[in-house]
Amino acid sequence: MPPKKPDPGPKKVKASAADKTFGMKNKKGGAAQRQIKQIQQATASAKTPEEKKKAAEKEAREKEKVAGEAAKREALELFNPVNTQKVAFGVDPKTVLCGFFKRGLCDKGRKCKFSHDVEVERRTAKRSLYTDTRDGEEQEEDGEGGGEGGEAGRGEKEGGMEDWTEEQLRGVVMSKHGNPKTTTDKVCKFFVEAVENQ
Repeated sequence: MPPKKPDPGPKKVKASAADKTFGMKNKKGGAAQRQIKQIQQATASAKTPEEKKKAAEKEAREKEKVAGEAAKREALELFNPVNTQKVAFGVDPKTVLCGFFKRGLCDKGRKCKFSHDVEVERRTAKRSLYTDTRDGEEQEEDGEGGGEGGEAGRGEKEGGMEDWTEEQLRGVVMSKHGNPKTTTDKVCKFFVEAVENQ
């Protein structure tokens, strides 16, 4: 009896769509083009059993992940209810952190009317550049000088401008506008940054 032929190694890889359609691409007929498309679709959808198994496992993992996330959301909703936020009239809602986002439940994204920036909550109210927040001692030192300037200073502390005399008003105007202009139109970038961070 003759010896058996040796086992050929792994089976040859199936011919790709390019190999099967070799020479057909030059044919310009509609029937030939349809046949080429059909062959390409068939080779694209044809998978080995291993590939099909891997794809099924991947889909199962994705389904489990989605189910796990849904369970977490449901548990959070049950045990940690989030109250709907209300903002006072005139307050921009983008300056308020979204309560749902804070707990990881907001699905609206950019469409949400509240802010999703965590830094918003950390920021404090910005200081007014037009009010003097220094101690009262420094203001008293400024007002000690005699003459019209001192009277104007006392007038400011006591009440509004409506109670001032004409002399006091003129003294204040001269003290404000009488000095030569020493500033420029350029604004220091460090000053702008400091104002924004306060």
